[in-house]
Amino acid sequence: MTETIIAIFDSPEHAALAVRDLEDAGVPSAAITQHTKGGYTTGSDMTTPSSTREQGFWASLFGSSPEHDHETSVYDSSLEAGSTVVTVQASEQHLTQVTDILERHNPIDIDERVATYSGSQTTTTRTTEAPLAAGTTAAPSDGGTIQLSEEELVVGKRAINRGTTRVRRFVVETPVEEHITLRDETVSVQRRPVSDARPVSDAAFTDKVVEITETDEQAVVSKTARVKEEVVIRKDATERVETVRDTVRREDVEITKEGGTAAGTVNPTTPKV
Repeated sequence: MTETIIAIFDSPEHAALAVRDLEDAGVPSAAITQHTKGGYTTGSDMTTPSSTREQGFWASLFGSSPEHDHETSVYDSSLEAGSTVVTVQASEQHLTQVTDILERHNPIDIDERVATYSGSQTTTTRTTEAPLAAGTTAAPSDGGTIQLSEEELVVGKRAINRGTTRVRRFVVETPVEEHITLRDETVSVQRRPVSDARPVSDAAFTDKVVEITETDEQAVVSKTARVKEEVVIRKDATERVETVRDTVRREDVEITKEGGTAAGTVNPTTPKV
């Protein structure tokens, strides 16, 4: 089973970026169609074919019964106003990925657009179908399986570097000074006359030597060291409780029953792009 997802972009640039991201995600170009007022292109190929009417394509999605005329009129009116309609055929397992990529590029709100054009709230953004070609109808299926996925929040821990504290010991030299008194000795020699008729002793007229040593004092510097202070380095740890908030997704289904339609036509469902 495949599903066709439809999104309307008022900006051609947004539509082109959405198509590019779809192709980068692995969606085949043949499964992507851009519809504009002048025609349609496949994938990101910018070669626009000759002008063509889209009614046959819309009929292949919604059926040709009158009750679906308002769906096709919304897309036709959007095209006439210069919008770009992007359709993507995706398998069930790729629906969420394709929808997320389209929504990332600002598609218009289909409900508001429907209300603008028709005055009623009708959502026609997604249709479930078997592979179709223009002008054919899908055979009804006897059954199928839809897988529903659900996310679970898993919270772990990792260490991050909050910074490094570095303690470096280095030497600081500070000029100091002290005052000290030093003594210098100097020998002086004086000659003076004697007039007191002092007698001469027996030691006179002999050699005699008198020696006197001069002494100076100079400062002597020495240093002593002692432990004045100590720095203690340690790392303390505290624990805190942090609340982690996020969202988890799960898939659900909406079951609706509608009135009978012609065999082979496909009815629109309600999910919105």
